[in-house]
Amino acid sequence: MTPRRGVLFAAALLLGLASAAAVSGFHLGGDESGLVRGVLAALRERAEADDAARFAVAHHNKNQGATLEFTRVLKSKRQVVTGTLHDLILEAADAGKKSLYRAKVWVKPWEDFKSVVEFRLVGDSKAEPESSVASDGSSGQAIAKLSLEADIVQEEARLHTIENDVLSSGFASSS
Repeated sequence: MTPRRGVLFAAALLLGLASAAAVSGFHLGGDESGLVRGVLAALRERAEADDAARFAVAHHNKNQGATLEFTRVLKSKRQVVTGTLHDLILEAADAGKKSLYRAKVWVKPWEDFKSVVEFRLVGDSKAEPESSVASDGSSGQAIAKLSLEADIVQEEARLHTIENDVLSSGFASSS
């Protein structure tokens, strides 16, 4: 099932459940339409992030002659600019080896415009098979997940520092 079909299926299922609940007189004690709109917005944002990530990987492959295969979006942020800037941490595989990439994709749907602003390797994906067990008996996947989260936090802190340096130098030069 394609991501777009999955979103449409989930939206239809959610609307069907909300309609059935309304017909039966059941309600959550508030405005269910707001809940439905919120869930639909979250589903739409996830589909947009997946679409932007797939576009970034395809753009990278085309420009670099690479053969990356999009796996999944691990983290996404949206910034409303003239359009939307998707700031993504994604996983892609190259000959079976999974790596993490940071991508920023600028989208203006009313102009049918998409542009990859940034696409770079962040590091290797440390995900291990679920059946692996560390020497202390803990799951290797849990350790890999914590390692991945630490890598993402470290990368965000580095970028935040760079952004602050740029902002402070801009203020210093305008004073």
